[in-house]
This record gives sequence, structure tokens and C-alpha cells, in this order.
Amino acid sequence: MIIDCVRKVADKEVAPDTDIFSAGVDSLSVLRCRAMLRQQTGVQVPGHVFFGGRTPAGIVELIGAQHVGR
Repeated sequence: MIIDCVRKVADKEVAPDTDIFSAGVDSLSVLRCRAMLRQQTGVQVPGHVFFGGRTPAGIVELIGAQHVGR
């Protein structure tokens, strides 16, 4: 789901280890991706996980770590 969202906002193919900001994602794209994820899943993904994770795999890892920490 994360990688699909990043592909849509970046309008290019990205791999799990692609730096999303090098692929063209900016802060507005992060907002769009967060809105898509919230609409699809009902979950509010914090913006800082995109900036901290930097790659689709890193973002998923941070989301998982936050979920386990609850």
C-alpha cells in the first residue's frame, strides 16, 4: 500500500529501497499520500514517518514499530 501510494504521488516506479525524496516526493506529496492512506485504511499515518523512513520499506518499518509500541 505504501509503495503504491508513493508511486502515484511521484508518478514513477519506485522500489522498496528507493529514497522517496530523490524520486520526486515533496512535502505536498506526503500530504497527498497520507490522505490516500487514510481514505483507503482509515488510519492516520503521521507525516514524520515519511521523512524518517525515507524509503517505502523504511516507512513500513516505522509504522510497524509505532504500532508495536502501543
